[in-house]
Amino acid sequence: MMKYLTQNGEVLEGETFPDIIVAFRNGLEFPANQTTLEFMVSFANRHFKSNGSKISTLSYGAFLADLVSNKYLTKAE
Repeated sequence: MMKYLTQNGEVLEGETFPDIIVAFRNGLEFPANQTTLEFMVSFANRHFKSNGSKISTLSYGAFLADLVSNKYLTKAE
């Protein structure tokens, strides 16, 4: 089981990267009817517009790694 922490201390748990991404999305205000990939692209676009840096959407693992490097999530031990 993987665990990540959000900026506000919420614990996200999942067996797979998509599980973690869905849990992350559920804590945000994004349309619930988006697919996981649509959410990733939408989030990355918002981040780019507000911060000027890119978050990868090439794979679930790359997306999560960029969320960690941009301090949206922290990997819990």
